[in-house]
Amino acid sequence: MIRVALMDDHPLILKIVRQELAKELDLRVIWETTDAAQMITLVNSRPPDALVMDLSYTRQQFEPVAAVRDLKARYPYMGILVLTGHDDAVWIEELLNAGAGGYVVKSDDFSLRLADGIRAVTAGRMFLSPTAAAALASSRQKFTLTPRERAILRLAAEGHANPEIADMLGVAHGTIRNHISNIYTKLGVDTREAAVKAAQQLRELPKPGAAVRHELRTPLHALIGLARLLQSRLERNGSLDAADAEYLQQLILEAERLDGLIEGLKE
Repeated sequence: MIRVALMDDHPLILKIVRQELAKELDLRVIWETTDAAQMITLVNSRPPDALVMDLSYTRQQFEPVAAVRDLKARYPYMGILVLTGHDDAVWIEELLNAGAGGYVVKSDDFSLRLADGIRAVTAGRMFLSPTAAAALASSRQKFTLTPRERAILRLAAEGHANPEIADMLGVAHGTIRNHISNIYTKLGVDTREAAVKAAQQLRELPKPGAAVRHELRTPLHALIGLARLLQSRLERNGSLDAADAEYLQQLILEAERLDGLIEGLKE
């Protein structure tokens, strides 16, 4: 039995994933969380064989590459499978280099690939969904910045101040200042905004607008997951029943949320 832990900031995605994994006789979800800070506590108290985690956590202080590197250092036999809406090759390379064993893009019908991905990373094999594999194959990235410098600049791009970045990465505040200075020198800039723009042009940071695209994709993936779940129930049972009304209501709510996010882009 493979013990699985789940971390995603969208409760509905967690519910869909949990129901999909319940079909697998060799997989057992031992805990799940929407809170990035709680994840560390849970891993320490109940280490899973495989951790399935997203990258983005709204209004939470979390740097996924640093988290993966730290988790693999402390729990080298724990497989880590990234399940996310981000399909940027920069993220894929960063996470795999940090120690993640696999990367599944949610738009790649993750319900068909998740169980195999968990089994692969638990056995020490790499697993990439089709979109992740294609992105990685097309990338010929040569980095100017170090992994630590890229992590700092990603957090700076999200609007975090130096003290926040230091706390999130577990280093001294002066260390962050030194790294920022080195970043400016390497990129030939003298402001954070210019550094972020230069790094994006060099493809050392995700493309501009990546956070917005992920925010829009989250309810979209929930919609797709719910639709596929209902489709499989219909194919299996020949009809839907009263218990499925909850899923239909969630479909409507997620569609309304997506519509609201799209409407907000006009402002």
